[in-house]
Amino acid sequence: MRPNSSRKTIGNWGSLVTLPGYDRGMMGGAAARYDAIADWYVEFTRDWGTEPQALLPEDLLGQRVLDLACGYGTASRYLAGRGARVTGVDLSAGLLSRARQFESDQGLGIGYVHGDATSTDWWDGEAYDGVLCNMALMDIDDLDGALSTVAAVLAPGGWFSFSVFHPCYPGGPEGSWSGLLSWAPDRGYAREGWWSTAGAGVRGHAGANHRMLSTYLNAVVGAGLVLEQLAERGTSVPVTLIARCRRQR
Repeated sequence: MRPNSSRKTIGNWGSLVTLPGYDRGMMGGAAARYDAIADWYVEFTRDWGTEPQALLPEDLLGQRVLDLACGYGTASRYLAGRGARVTGVDLSAGLLSRARQFESDQGLGIGYVHGDATSTDWWDGEAYDGVLCNMALMDIDDLDGALSTVAAVLAPGGWFSFSVFHPCYPGGPEGSWSGLLSWAPDRGYAREGWWSTAGAGVRGHAGANHRMLSTYLNAVVGAGLVLEQLAERGTSVPVTLIARCRRQR
């Protein structure tokens, strides 16, 4: 990956800024965003819950499941614990190294692959029964590319569950478990693009993409996936938006 400071106009509201050091079109060998903070991220999230924000089938036993943008494998280990045959893919070699350390210690049978979630170059061609993307789509610049990957690797009738910070609410003291913002309200809801909390929490270290709800839902439809169920989780206002979709048979 080569440094890239390109800007992509989105609608009439603003621009999506790609951080230097990250080019979603190339793997190259340069660091992904999380490589530079891998050790910090693992330590910072160590006490977070292991169950993903997801709408999963009740029975995962024997299912071949892909954990897309798996990080250091927290959700992968949860899926494997429920009997799934799990593959995790992530762009960050640093986080995958930590995931493989856990696998070496626990022996859950999880396979980890270094790859870009927006392409299928890493895929072995065997279809998955399900795909999970747990709180990671906002980390991926190319949303359409990621959902195209999901549609490509899923078996006909296969399920896909994803979760993101709720795009309609900007977080803050009443709308966030951390008290931090989940997008920049001073820009307005319709201003899509990458942003950062400037040093606080994960979004301050890695940044994230804010997108409107319609952008997520239209991208799902555009990928040929059928929306089955939505859930919103939080306290006074929703913090996360969770969806389950299915590839048509």
